[in-house]
Order: sequence, then structure tokens, then C-alpha cells
Amino acid sequence: MSVVDSTSWEDQLRLGLDAVTKYALAICCVVGPLLLGYLAPNQVADSLMPLLADKAVVSFVLPNPDAESVAKIDKLKATLAEKQKTLSEKQGALDRLAAGAADDKQKDARAAVESAQTAEAAAKAEIEKAERSRDADRTIAQSRQISDTLTARYNYAAVSGLLYLVSAATLLLGGAIVFRRSSTLFFVGLGLSLILAWGVTKAPTAYANAGQTFLKVLLDRADENAGVFDPLFAAYKNAVSFKVSDAIRLIIDVNTFVGLLAVGVALLAFAVLSGPEEKPSLASLEERKSNLQRMIMLSSAILVVATLASKVVMDWPLGLIVAPQADALRPLANALTSHLGMTGTIALFAAATPALAGWYQDVKRYRLDTPPAAAGQKQDALDFGVPAAVTSILAILGPALTSPVFVTFKAIVEMLVGGKGGG
Repeated sequence: MSVVDSTSWEDQLRLGLDAVTKYALAICCVVGPLLLGYLAPNQVADSLMPLLADKAVVSFVLPNPDAESVAKIDKLKATLAEKQKTLSEKQGALDRLAAGAADDKQKDARAAVESAQTAEAAAKAEIEKAERSRDADRTIAQSRQISDTLTARYNYAAVSGLLYLVSAATLLLGGAIVFRRSSTLFFVGLGLSLILAWGVTKAPTAYANAGQTFLKVLLDRADENAGVFDPLFAAYKNAVSFKVSDAIRLIIDVNTFVGLLAVGVALLAFAVLSGPEEKPSLASLEERKSNLQRMIMLSSAILVVATLASKVVMDWPLGLIVAPQADALRPLANALTSHLGMTGTIALFAAATPALAGWYQDVKRYRLDTPPAAAGQKQDALDFGVPAAVTSILAILGPALTSPVFVTFKAIVEMLVGGKGGG
């Protein structure tokens, strides 16, 4: 009895190992992106930047709507002081002239005094004009701040809509691919994707903490900046939700959840497309090739749109603070977006490579089992041509190419190439 049990256990172990070996690439399509594209980069980031949510790293300097008017009037007053000093000097020079001085000298001195008096009067008129336009300058400054605030909200709403569209397309195509293989696998995978998307959305990461702190804390401050936003909030006094500092986290979480759900189904689709066929046929291999290309493009589109959304939401706070501080914080905003773009490219590469490898293994099996005469020229349809290969590579690199770090790298390369060309 023990021999039978031992044999049965060994058989089960062997079958399990065979199954793992058979579907190793499919497992890599799911596990690889999670490990390489999510856990590893975020673990490094969390170790380097253990930030706490809702804790401001820096103190934000919000613009004063009266700052421009005050600066302009102060500058005009300084100019007036110089004109008055010049007038005093010219008047003193005229007074020092002796009564018997030459008429031409007295005439020149009086002309100089009159010119200085004219300049002083013009300076006083400029100050009075600036004082009268103080309210208008304040309104213009407020309008600029309000415009920047509304523009950021509209841009993020537009990018969010695009994210929902691309995610829906990915869910439909990826779900159809999985459902055709196994309806049970589809429903189980969808359930796991829902759980995974929810867990990752709620999991604290250095990116989420820094990004939400960077945005939410500043929006809290901006909402409190009544000096700038009083006219806007007065117009929307019945719309409490107009102050989005509390709503923005929910919106970001919803977008993150939608994107991750689509990505989870996409990973499952890649796993299905990498799975070996018992007897691959030309039609099935061509269909798998087309589906692989479509899934690469759609997955890249999700990650590219997510990177663009990060760029929009990170640029949002920069329009609410004074320009010098915005310039100082822009590298941080770009670094957060670049982190997301790079990890997206890593995840897509980790998902697509095993799927393409599994498909190519079946292509080789098909060509070995199919006589060349029977296959004929149709075998060429199973090769990735240069255009298709370049398109797939660019799609995989899309999230990284969208991030600000690539723009900086491109600028450096162009500078070096231009410098060599000029030499």
C-alpha cells in the first residue's frame, strides 16, 4: 500500500512539474510584470523614500494676487525717488549760480530743472495710474490662477476619459481571448484581477505617497487661499465639491483601479497567448500573432495614457504656486512621472516577451511538422517583418518614451550630436 501511495505521490509530483514546465512562459507573463514592473521598483523606491501620506515635504508658497501691483508701485516709487533726487540736485545747482552768472548758464540750469520737474510729474502720474489699476491687476492675477486651476481639472478629466476608453478596449479584447480559451479561466482571472487591482490601488507606495502629498496637500493650501479664490468660490458657493482637495484622491484611486483591472486582464491574455497548443495550425498561429500585436498596442496605450495622466496631475500643483518654487519642484514632478513610465515599460516587456517566445516555439513546431511544399509561402506570414517588429518595440517602449526623463535624454543627445556636427 505504501508503494502504491509513493508511486501515486511521485506521479502527482511529476505531473505537477510537467504542468509548471509546460506553462512556465504563461506563468512568467503574469508573475514577471508583478515582480519586475511593480514590486521591485516600488520596494527600492519605498526604501529610498519612506514618505508618509498627507505629510508635506516642503512648505508651499502660494501667490499673492496683490503681489504684482505692490511690486509695480514699489518700483515706480523708487523711480520717483530718483527723479526727486535729480530735481533737488538740479534745483540746488540753479540756486548756487551767482546773480551775475552768464545768461546761458542760468538758462541751461533752468532748463535742467524744468526737465527734472517734468520727469517727476510723469513719475507721480505713473504711480497714480498704478494705484487706480490696482483692482484691475488683482482681478487679472486672480483670473490667471483660476484659469490654471480649471485648465488642470479639464485636462485631467480629458485624460481620464481616454484612460477609460483604452481600458475598456483592453478588457474587451483581453477578456475575449481568455474566454475563448476557457470561460472558467476568464471568470477566475477577472475575479483575481479585481482583487489585485483593488489591493494595489490601496497599497501605499513611495510614488502614491509622494504624488498624493504633492498634490493633495497643496490643493488643501490652495483651497484655503481665499485671497486668490474668493471670487471663484463666491460664484460656486453652492458647489462644495468644487474644492477638489478631498475628491482628488478618490478620482486618482478610481483611475488607478480601472487601469490596473485592464492590465490584469491583459496579463492573463498574454499568458493564454503564450500557452502551447497541442497541434498548432497556420490559422491559429496567425490569429495568435495578430492578437499579440493588438494586446501589445492596447497595453502600451493604457500605460502611455497613465503616464500622461501622471504628467497632468503632477503639473497641476505647479500652476498654483509662485514661479520660482514651481521651477524648483518641477524635477520632483518629472521624476514621479518618469518612475511610472519606466515601470510601465518594464512590466509590458516582462509580459510580452514570454508570450512572444511561447508563440515562436509553436511556430517552430508547426514548421517542423509541416512539409515545406504544403506550407509554401504562407510560412512568411508567421514572421515579424521589420515594420511589425519596429511597431511592437515602440509600443513596448511607449510608456518610457512618454516620460519626462526621455525628453531630457533626447535633449542631451541632440545637444551632443549638434555639438559634433558644429565642430
